[in-house]
Amino acid sequence: MIPAAGFLPAVRRGALGAALSASLLSGCIAPALDSGAYQRNAIRALDSAVSDARTGAIAVENLLEERLTRTYADTVVTESEDAIGPVEDSFGSVDPPSAADVRLRDEVGGLLSDTNDALADARIAVRRDDRAGMRRSVMQLRALADRMEARSERLT
Repeated sequence: MIPAAGFLPAVRRGALGAALSASLLSGCIAPALDSGAYQRNAIRALDSAVSDARTGAIAVENLLEERLTRTYADTVVTESEDAIGPVEDSFGSVDPPSAADVRLRDEVGGLLSDTNDALADARIAVRRDDRAGMRRSVMQLRALADRMEARSERLT
């Protein structure tokens, strides 16, 4: 069978595009163009993490108040934890363009990592039905969300 005219070049272009996309998404580190771009990246990462932290805290709080089932709370907290990983990876994969931005990277990266850990702690507490651990998780997630929100606002 003879391929239709133009089919092979289109397939090759598609394969080349897929290969290029895969290499770009496979962990290559990219520098930020300037400090402004890096700060906008930090704001987006912080805002996403605030949402994940608050969602997790609300789910656990509602479980403690018996407004959610443990299965549903576990699902929400697990999805929040799963959602923050790519945010942390994405922010960490961009090289800071200046020494001042290295400090921002360390601060924001630390907050994202702490939030990821707090969501893991919340998930474990929910699965163990550890009510004291759940209460600690709610307080920790809220405090982290407040810190990240304040830091994001200082960047704008």
